[in-house]
Amino acid sequence: MIENSAAVEEIFGDWPSFHDAQVLRLSIDSSGPDAPVLDLALHVFERTSDVDSSGAHILKNHTRVTLRFTAVLLQRLQWFGRQNVIEDLSVSPLDSSTHEGRTLRVDLPSAVGMEATFECRRAIVTDVAAYKPSSSA
Repeated sequence: MIENSAAVEEIFGDWPSFHDAQVLRLSIDSSGPDAPVLDLALHVFERTSDVDSSGAHILKNHTRVTLRFTAVLLQRLQWFGRQNVIEDLSVSPLDSSTHEGRTLRVDLPSAVGMEATFECRRAIVTDVAAYKPSSSA
């Protein structure tokens, strides 16, 4: 369903839930043959069952995952602010014959800040890189 997902699955062992992922960047481009295109960069990590001396769960595999969505029909985008933490990233199939060629519905429910819902034709992992979170994130 998500092209090049193996690049993310290699790090996490499976496709992550994106629970508590931080949206670092969101851009929408209305030019080009696949337009509108929505690019989304997220700080994704894995929460372990181990805790540190303060009792907080230890996080590992801090990764910046960039996703591209093509032929987007944006249905809702709200509350984008300084901190944008999502509950999860849900992608479900659509019948393209009743959605003008769009094959996927994407939901990004808010934990803090931004939330979005849109339909798209394709979802592609375009970049995966180690990420070092700042202390203020």
